[in-house]
Amino acid sequence: MITKEWIALLPDIERKLLRILFNFFRQKRRMPTMPELEVKTGRNVADIKAGLLALEQDNYITWEDKSDTRHIVIIEGWERGQIRPMSPGDATRYFTEY
Repeated sequence: MITKEWIALLPDIERKLLRILFNFFRQKRRMPTMPELEVKTGRNVADIKAGLLALEQDNYITWEDKSDTRHIVIIEGWERGQIRPMSPGDATRYFTEY
């Protein structure tokens, strides 16, 4: 059984950025621009970049070309240890694979 003590929770900015990236890409099929991230997070560019670098270091995203946020690729779109929302096809996979 997993208890809260064993779950390494992300800091607020990183959690917020991960959710924004995941939901933004899911809805618009593109990554948000830096100005869009500034508006959505209420943080400055330096804080956003630091949060994105931390997400990359923790293997939630890859961001090889750091000249633009459009180069971000999400590896894991949900904080580890948390229940993620179902996506299309999950219900079918559940009933056919388990």
